[in-house]
Amino acid sequence: MKLAVAAITIAGLCLTVVTAEALEPAPVTAFLQEYCWKCHGPDKQQGELALHRLDADYRTGPDRPIWSRVLEKLTHLEMPPAGERVPDNQTRERVTGWIRRQLERGSSADASRPPAFGNQVPHEWLFGGPPTAVSKSPPRLWRIRPRAYQEMLHEIAGHSTAHPFAAPFGLAEEPFGVRDAASPHPIDEPTFQLLLGNATAVATLMTTAKIERGRFTGANNQIPDELLAILDPANRQPTDAQLAVAVSRQFNRVLLRDPTGEEQQRLVAFTRDAMDRVGRLRGVRNMLSAVLLTPEALFRSEIGDEPPDEHGRVFLSSRELAYAIATALTDRRPDAALLREAEQGTLARRERVGKHVQRMLDDPSITQPRILQFFREYFGYGAAIDVFKDAQSNAHHDAQVLVNDTDQLVLYILDRDDDVLRELLTTNLSFVNHIVDASGKPQRHTGRFAHRSYNLPHQWEWTDQQPLELSAAQRGGILSQPSWLVAHSDNFNNHAIRRGKWIRERLLGGTVADLPITVDAQLTNDDQITLRSRMQVTRQAYCWTCHRSMDPLGLPWEQFDHFGRWRSHELGEAVVTTGRIDESGEAALDGPVGDPIEMVHKLAASPRVRQVFVRHAFRYWLGRHETPDDAASLQRADRAYLESGGSMKSLIRSLLTSDSFLYRDTVRADPR
Repeated sequence: MKLAVAAITIAGLCLTVVTAEALEPAPVTAFLQEYCWKCHGPDKQQGELALHRLDADYRTGPDRPIWSRVLEKLTHLEMPPAGERVPDNQTRERVTGWIRRQLERGSSADASRPPAFGNQVPHEWLFGGPPTAVSKSPPRLWRIRPRAYQEMLHEIAGHSTAHPFAAPFGLAEEPFGVRDAASPHPIDEPTFQLLLGNATAVATLMTTAKIERGRFTGANNQIPDELLAILDPANRQPTDAQLAVAVSRQFNRVLLRDPTGEEQQRLVAFTRDAMDRVGRLRGVRNMLSAVLLTPEALFRSEIGDEPPDEHGRVFLSSRELAYAIATALTDRRPDAALLREAEQGTLARRERVGKHVQRMLDDPSITQPRILQFFREYFGYGAAIDVFKDAQSNAHHDAQVLVNDTDQLVLYILDRDDDVLRELLTTNLSFVNHIVDASGKPQRHTGRFAHRSYNLPHQWEWTDQQPLELSAAQRGGILSQPSWLVAHSDNFNNHAIRRGKWIRERLLGGTVADLPITVDAQLTNDDQITLRSRMQVTRQAYCWTCHRSMDPLGLPWEQFDHFGRWRSHELGEAVVTTGRIDESGEAALDGPVGDPIEMVHKLAASPRVRQVFVRHAFRYWLGRHETPDDAASLQRADRAYLESGGSMKSLIRSLLTSDSFLYRDTVRADPR
């Protein structure tokens, strides 16, 4: 099939390696040998980091993330460590400049990495000055998202069906953002078996027939007319014209287009042959399943079909854009308005894309689930339901109620669409035991006593006049919601390290090295001393190199217990809530904080935190992490957010009308 050929071509392009000009690594090698090999060289590999064995391929080499980490440490004067011999500024700047240039040369190779590998591009490259390159994305294939796949099957089989289709892509879903990325995972044999089973189930539901009063009908009158005509026993020999109509209708249901002449002819012949070999009913079902298993039903492409512009970029085609817009904002396929303009070939213009994006954003019933999912993934509070808690410690804990409350708060702030990030980080409003039924009417959640997680009185009476205004001294934004606090805790204790790591990566755009496998990362189990006291072990020199990036950010959240309840004492002692923001990349932000509420208010006022938030939104809606070439798109989105007064809709609209969303790079084959 033409699509199959295109799929193979795109996959080949994505894997193409372009030979870079020869580069002389001697200055960097000498620098590392003089200043770094003492701890990370042939004789000693502290943290299992061996800099003497780094791969010199900055473009696609396996050590590219390590080079990025080396650059970050040298730029922020974190290495060499205190007490060791350090280079002069001129030498340091020459070496960091050399590494930066090599990483920039290979920046397009990062575009296909999963978004979980984010924050590798230094923030200053993206927001530190005017963009120096045009934005674009690589040509790529997207594998259909699990939710979109399920939605498609139910739509094709009939909305009335409650058939539990298997989720073959579920196991490939990984941490934040990856589930919505252009998937690097192939469809293996077990996945294909599940896909085949689903296709067979849909075909069966579409052709389940029965006799009523001597008349051949579909089950619940759902069977399509063109299939009734073929399957009716009175029709002894269906014609090729009837089979052609059935093929065409199935193409329209599944692929939202008519088949080409060659496709129709081939599927008609396939159906006829199958009917002769295995019977009429099974033959028709094989045809219906075959269309559901075409690459176009399981993947969508982004390659463009226009001549390249002066920058070597191509604009996505109208049909590609229809699918790109729909899947960015919904878990559905393109609606009638998008398809109509795609068929007319007029969608491939920035202003037309912007019009449809705004139209869909103005209808929250269409886009609300996808936007809410971004905030669930960004904050990670949905993971609260996966954290086991001992019922004897708090019989009133109900994680699902807490997650639902935070969902309601996010939707409330999104509905107002004003200074969204600051509100999410600082508001002392909260929903408590609150859900909205199908008619939009608020009602009490079944979690009767979950209000105690918010420090409300035990005898508090539920009200539908929500959100409630909680104590501003005790609550400030999502990070003080019990759902977030539980999600970033463990079974029996708080987890200041995990919370600090989240703040470092999600709000400050930093990176924390993975735990070396040789380290036994265990705190003492003495439950008679506070967590802050037990964490003193992380102050050891070997540990503090990484923990200083996390612990001071996470310890203020000891203000709350591991169920998310505000407290003033722990184990009979006054809770110590002090902490620090250091090495944030923004001098005005660094410094001590007295408690978590002070911390989130400082963070919420930070331009860097806002820009890092834009970076995370970019990854979610573009399905990849950012590269230096995306600086123009990111700065444009940041301006749109600022100029609109912090409108999430404006931010999304800017991202989905950016060059990074609309243009694809042209990839040249390796001359070797």
